[in-house]
Amino acid sequence: MDAKRILIGIAIVIGVIFVWNAISGPSDFKINDYKGKIVDVKGNTLIMHSGLKVKMLGVKDEGTSIEVFIKNNYLNKRVFLVADSKGKTTYTKNDATVYAYVKLDDKKKECLNRLVLMECGKDVYTEAHLQDSLDSFRALISTEGPGADLQDIALYMKQRSFLIVNQAENSIGTGFFINADGLAITNTHVLADEGGSIAVLYDANSPDDSNIYREKKRNIKNIKFTSPLEQGGMDVTIFSVELENNETVPYFNLMKTHTQVGKECSTFGNPNGFTASFSKGHISAYRDTDPVTGRDVPMVQYEMSTNGGNSGGPVCNNQGWIIAVHELGVKDDGNGHATTGLNFGIDILAVRQVLDRLQLNYGGK
Repeated sequence: MDAKRILIGIAIVIGVIFVWNAISGPSDFKINDYKGKIVDVKGNTLIMHSGLKVKMLGVKDEGTSIEVFIKNNYLNKRVFLVADSKGKTTYTKNDATVYAYVKLDDKKKECLNRLVLMECGKDVYTEAHLQDSLDSFRALISTEGPGADLQDIALYMKQRSFLIVNQAENSIGTGFFINADGLAITNTHVLADEGGSIAVLYDANSPDDSNIYREKKRNIKNIKFTSPLEQGGMDVTIFSVELENNETVPYFNLMKTHTQVGKECSTFGNPNGFTASFSKGHISAYRDTDPVTGRDVPMVQYEMSTNGGNSGGPVCNNQGWIIAVHELGVKDDGNGHATTGLNFGIDILAVRQVLDRLQLNYGGK
């Protein structure tokens, strides 16, 4: 009799469990068991072929640069997920939204979250929803200075640079952003004052589109610092670009130390009116004074192809950190002999001192 009662009790328990599961829906799926293919991306959220939405831990839920980077490099790639060990580790629906580390399902098993931060900069990093330690991951994104080389340095620079049109003088130059709110830098000989000048942003959605569009025009306002070349100054102007409708922009970080001579460097700008042009070279030397004009201004010398219209543009290393503000290229030796690849920019370490004195917020501060 006792055995019969036990069997009846077990049957009742099994029945209750079966009914409960039928009512409550399917049992939880483990995030760590998921493998799938990326079919789309919205901000920091990967859309998987199954419908699952994966928010990348440590990455802000915004940024065109994130979407472009993933679409150009990792769309239709297979990945697997690793849950935050102290966060939610399961989900119940195929179209649920989860937070996870995303690792490429290949031989290297690289973390896509980390690759995004390396490519798009620390301005897209966030502590939100990041609860566990994962020391190797955090070490990379918290180190002072840049990490690994960017995979698409040209696109990275394009998203942070812009064309300057001086309508009063019928001339052009280049500027670049140093914080998300539109704080920017160029040469004083490009932008002496804000009257009659506009900024024109590039198309950040396409790495190959070098056209200029009317809707990308922005006003220039609030010049915070200017140092004229003619008066022996740095030939640097610090100003703001007027952004629209709570718009934010990707921006560069500024180096705190010199990048080694001989290392590669790049610039982005508008040489001779050829808009959105990328050029690459090498750092040649650091000069305590300007060897061309004799100004008491620290300069970086680099071998690179530049022309009029590159003035004021970013010069950065392979990690995307600014090393100089491009100023000029020497085209002849003064005796009628042509020179090539001889270029100079204002050392960003000197510009950092000005920004700090003005108590301005900037990338890499």
